[in-house]
Amino acid sequence: MDNKNLKKIPGGLLIVFEGIDGTGKTTQLELAHQALLKNGWDVATARNLGGTPIGEELRKVILSPLERPSATNLYISAAIQEALIGAIEDKRAQGKIILMDRGPLSLAAYEIYGSGLGESLGWPHVESGMARLKPELTILYTTDVKVALARARRKSAKADYFESQSESYFEAVAKGYEAASSRYKQVLKVDANRPVEDVQAETMRLISQAIKSASSASEPS
Repeated sequence: MDNKNLKKIPGGLLIVFEGIDGTGKTTQLELAHQALLKNGWDVATARNLGGTPIGEELRKVILSPLERPSATNLYISAAIQEALIGAIEDKRAQGKIILMDRGPLSLAAYEIYGSGLGESLGWPHVESGMARLKPELTILYTTDVKVALARARRKSAKADYFESQSESYFEAVAKGYEAASSRYKQVLKVDANRPVEDVQAETMRLISQAIKSASSASEPS
């Protein structure tokens, strides 16, 4: 379909896909991308650890096995996010639906809870990211940690810095997501302990609701 004929939403729409490694969030993002394109929407994808040229270079650093304090990860993540905010704003201005793999909640889950970063240092960066990116919908995929880790490690030939962490680390990350999700009304949880098709159906239902709400809000009164 010609880009001029694609359906758009004034002001755009940002949907963030969250969850620990192995929940299937990236698979669901890809399926949603395909479904929205098929239905004629102007849709783009992004990822929070990356998403811009400088962000992709910083991604290589943060995923490297080099040992470092959790505060170092915070500032690398903040730098990646800072560059990404501008890119998301540009896509919003074009009326696109943006599907983003991970958002500010990941910083809370992985760094504050997983790595033990001080809350007084970590939460202001999470709050700033949510306030500036303004995701209309964040979908948090939940699943059994053991199952998720086994799935993630089967898919990855070589574990990165985060994937190589212990099971107790990921238990803490899961608790972090739970705590972070309670702070924001736009975070909706989806049980990923089900067949991919069932998870996809619920994902698309939530996305359709977000599109309907955003489209209604943009209509003249």
